[in-house]
Amino acid sequence: MDHWKVLDRTTVFEAPPYLSVSKQRIALPDGREIEDFYQIHLRPFAIVVPVLDDGRILTTRQYKHGPGRVCLNFPGGFVEDHETPQQGAAREMLEETGYEARHWLSLGEYVDNGNQLGCRGSYFVATGCRKVQDPDGQDHEEMREELHSPEALDQMLWSGEFATTHAAAAWAFARLAMAQGKLSHP
Repeated sequence: MDHWKVLDRTTVFEAPPYLSVSKQRIALPDGREIEDFYQIHLRPFAIVVPVLDDGRILTTRQYKHGPGRVCLNFPGGFVEDHETPQQGAAREMLEETGYEARHWLSLGEYVDNGNQLGCRGSYFVATGCRKVQDPDGQDHEEMREELHSPEALDQMLWSGEFATTHAAAAWAFARLAMAQGKLSHP
C-alpha cells in the first residue's frame, strides 16, 4: 500500500505549547486529492506501569478532566523537548509518586488517532520500583497513590476504573509483557 502525500499544510489554530490544528491537502495513491484533511497535533506523552519488588502495581487515582471524573491511572505526562520518552516517564513517576525504578521496558510508541493524529504516546513498564522521596506536589493535579495486585487491576480494567484509553492501554500492554515473561526482576 502506498502512503498518502501531503501537498500542502497550513496551521489553522495554535495554542502553544499544547496543541495545533493543521489543514492539509492530500494526494491519495489513486490520484484523487483531499482538499481539507485536518490533523490535531498534541504534545507527546509518556506513561509508565510501575511494578514493586513484591509484584504489586503502583497506580494513581485522580480527577481527569477529559472523562470528567476521578479514575485510576498510572504516572505519566508530557515529554519535554530535551527528554527522551523514557526520561520523561521516569521524571513523571518521580514527581508524581516519589518512586524510581531499576529496570525499564519499552512497550511501544503509538498515536491515539489513526488519521487525525492527536498525540504520540510512549508506554513503559518499570520494575524494581522503590520510594526514594515524597511526591513533589508542584503540579495542579491532586492524586493519591494506590497499590494493587495484577489480578485486581484486571478486574478494574473491565469495571471501568480506567477512564482513559492511555491508562487502559498501558495496563493491557504491561499485562501482555508479564504473560510473555518480558519483565526484569531484581
